[in-house]
Amino acid sequence: MRRWAAAAGAIAVSGLLLLGLRGAPRPSPAVRAPAPAGAPRAITVEEAGGYLRQAARDGELEVVRGLLAAGAPLEPADEKGYTPLILAAYHGHGEVLDALLAAGADPCRGDRRGNTALMGAAFKGHERIVERLSATPCPVDQANGSGRTALMFAALVGKTGVVRLLEAKGANPEQADGTGRTAEDWARTQGVDLRLPLQKP
Repeated sequence: MRRWAAAAGAIAVSGLLLLGLRGAPRPSPAVRAPAPAGAPRAITVEEAGGYLRQAARDGELEVVRGLLAAGAPLEPADEKGYTPLILAAYHGHGEVLDALLAAGADPCRGDRRGNTALMGAAFKGHERIVERLSATPCPVDQANGSGRTALMFAALVGKTGVVRLLEAKGANPEQADGTGRTAEDWARTQGVDLRLPLQKP
């Protein structure tokens, strides 16, 4: 079993002491020595954030809930700016996404390039997650650092179901990115005609 999964499983059962959450942060580069069976598992805040990102990526709902209940930081980002919410959306884990949103995660927050959870879900074609995220207060046409929107990402990879869904939510098909391309322009680069009727799988 992977180290993060083993630690997070202990957290979910026994509770967690997060070093540095209360009072002045204390340097602790490693997990404490193994505690007696049944004793609380003590890890650093940074480790807890890493466990939460991995659990969100893997769709481990109970681990996510356990970490959040134990006081893990809600939106720890890695070096690329990926938060647990962004990872859950991209990998299609709807229940994890719902748990993070219910805990207060910001759906409008982007990674280092400005890509949001909605953009990731649109790119991957996760319609249920796109539906959920497009119901948040975030603008459906929120753009990343290159001016690209969730609609453009869906169009680029031919996810016509997501395109129709986003348009129904008010996404603007005429909006252009930093290169002057619209969603239809991006679809055309991949040989996709968004004007054709949506084909059922």
